[in-house]
Amino acid sequence: MGRSFRYTPFYCEENVWQLAREERFLEHETLAVIISGRGPSRRLWYQRNALHPALPVHWDYHLVLLSYNDGWQVWDLDTTLELPVPVETYVHKTFLQANVEAGNTDVILRLIPVGEFVRDFSSDRSHMELPSGEWAAPPPEWPMIMQGAKSNLLDWLDIDRDGPGQVLTLVEFMTAFILSPPVD
Repeated sequence: MGRSFRYTPFYCEENVWQLAREERFLEHETLAVIISGRGPSRRLWYQRNALHPALPVHWDYHLVLLSYNDGWQVWDLDTTLELPVPVETYVHKTFLQANVEAGNTDVILRLIPVGEFVRDFSSDRSHMELPSGEWAAPPPEWPMIMQGAKSNLLDWLDIDRDGPGQVLTLVEFMTAFILSPPVD
């Protein structure tokens, strides 16, 4: 895209919050998408932090933006795919490698309208702090994003908790967003 975005490796939730505040996303239907699930990790291919281009990254969670502009597009600042990438391409390349079928993944997605995400998201970054008090990865240079009295990131990652937005399996997500217009 030739444009730089505010970005810090390993802080996808804050990168998405920064990106979601851009004016272009106010003009189109846009959702913050938390990629989570049961178990310790999800496999995502075509990620910058992969040890090899043919290998997936095992994220405990990941966040991207989904925006409708002549079709649904994914904005993932950690992908090695184009930016933005059509949702169908993103889903098939990111989640469905190695002959994995959509129904056989543990991917669960929480979709939050971008206005609500920007307004309500809070993270004190404690999930990135090691028992020694050091950071698992250097934090962003911008201030912590605290909209309230406490961090809510871990609550929003819990797919069994009521929270903002809608929770979908990967199959439900594909049914709703691949080749589908925005909901009015």
